Amino acid sequence: MKKNLLVVFALILGFVTSVSAQDSNPDKVKFGLKIGTNLTTLGVFNFDGEKYDYTYKPGFTAGAFSEIPLKGKFKLLAEINYSQKGGDVEGGEGVFKMKLEQRLIYIDVPIAISYQALPNINIFLGPQVSFIQSQSSKTTRYLPGVTSVDTETSTDKVANAIPGGIIGLSFQLSNINLSGRYMTDLSKGSKDNDPMFAEVKNSGFALTVGYTF
Repeated sequence: MKKNLLVVFALILGFVTSVSAQDSNPDKVKFGLKIGTNLTTLGVFNFDGEKYDYTYKPGFTAGAFSEIPLKGKFKLLAEINYSQKGGDVEGGEGVFKMKLEQRLIYIDVPIAISYQALPNINIFLGPQVSFIQSQSSKTTRYLPGVTSVDTETSTDKVANAIPGGIIGLSFQLSNINLSGRYMTDLSKGSKDNDPMFAEVKNSGFALTVGYTF
């Protein structure tokens, strides 16, 4: 199912890019590759009647993008990115405590409008859809004299496609592009009805360097 959704969205993205490119000067349409790092969290974990904040977790990101001129100082920015997200959280009191470490791999597909605020500086904003590819979770439970560890790699309880949004700033110097953004999901990342994950939602920052062809 998630692969079908990704294919459909990629086809839509390709159609939008193609139509926009036909309506603009083809000599000015640019394509590029980028690489960088994420710093993300999963929000809030509910455990034993208490709320615990996930810590921010670093991750790797890389992708491809196109910049399509619109009117004036506006451009259409379309991307497809490999994105590592996740977070760690510790909870519990007294004799029972636990630690949950999660890593999730998504394909992020944002489509944004970019505005040239200054000669080399652009501000961009737009929607994003994230498609889950894989996940790994490690749960460590601490009891007096006993420690147990469970791992899970199934994505059955993770939402297949999550709507979200991005806002950011980029600096263009010749063919080099430096970009920073904030990204957040608009719905929870779990399709499980477990109240522990009711407020779990991806959000965080990405810093990348790209090369435009």
